[in-house]
Amino acid sequence: MKNGITIFTPTYNRSYRLSTLYESLCKQSCREFEWVVVDDGSTDDTKVMIKKWQDEHKIIIRYFWQENAGKAQAYNLGVEVAERQLFLCVDSDDFLLFNAVEKILDLWERYPGKIGIICARLHADHELTTRWNGQVKYCTLYDAYRKYGLKGETVLIYQTDIIKKFRFPRFQGEKFVTEAYLYDRLDQEGVMYITDEAFYVAEYLPDGYTKNSQKIVEENPYGFLAYIEQRLRLDKKLKYKIIDTCQYIVYKRIVGEEDLIEDAVYPILTWVLYSIARLKNIFVNSIKFF
Repeated sequence: MKNGITIFTPTYNRSYRLSTLYESLCKQSCREFEWVVVDDGSTDDTKVMIKKWQDEHKIIIRYFWQENAGKAQAYNLGVEVAERQLFLCVDSDDFLLFNAVEKILDLWERYPGKIGIICARLHADHELTTRWNGQVKYCTLYDAYRKYGLKGETVLIYQTDIIKKFRFPRFQGEKFVTEAYLYDRLDQEGVMYITDEAFYVAEYLPDGYTKNSQKIVEENPYGFLAYIEQRLRLDKKLKYKIIDTCQYIVYKRIVGEEDLIEDAVYPILTWVLYSIARLKNIFVNSIKFF
């Protein structure tokens, strides 16, 4: 594995936006990186634009095209072809500050014994979108959110050799699996260094995943169900077991599978919560009837 960072960008019909990211990469104070772009079946001029940038030879750009299959499958391909020591996903509507690569490599050298780094994220107005109480320096991503009070979106850098061990699943007729599915699996490999340093700027566009998250989840129930079932096996506190079991019940019903109790990670808890939900629904309907 070569030194430096694979900066991976999945994209779909974002040629109007990619130039901002490209320009930020060309301005990096450290050039120890490659830019891997996975085009998820774009029908705009993304391919032509990338070829133009490759011919400029300002930075290393590796371009891959696939039939439209969604971000998770583009991520799988990006991980497969990554050739640098560290792996960072930068979405097509975001960009990096000029010293991002330099900062990441410095943090990686200064803080050993980790599988990756959790960093803060900036909004387009350069206000932090991440909140952190600074209790610990090393923890898993799961514990950062559910134990140590991390709030908001983060930037995650992983050791490439470790992230190559895992892939997102694929479900017939669906194109989305939440990234947390992969992060939960990576948590089993070790802890991450966490910092409030920020070098990643995010702008949430109307056609992005963040703005349409609820609709995307509803259209991809099997992907979300796989995530919830995996998360339930990691939950330690009863509070989170209840919250995630409720979500399991909802999505199990959406996909129309009848073996809801039999397949549950916690069958008794699932039976209790499902029974309460059914009784509540009957009560509510009876009130409406009268």
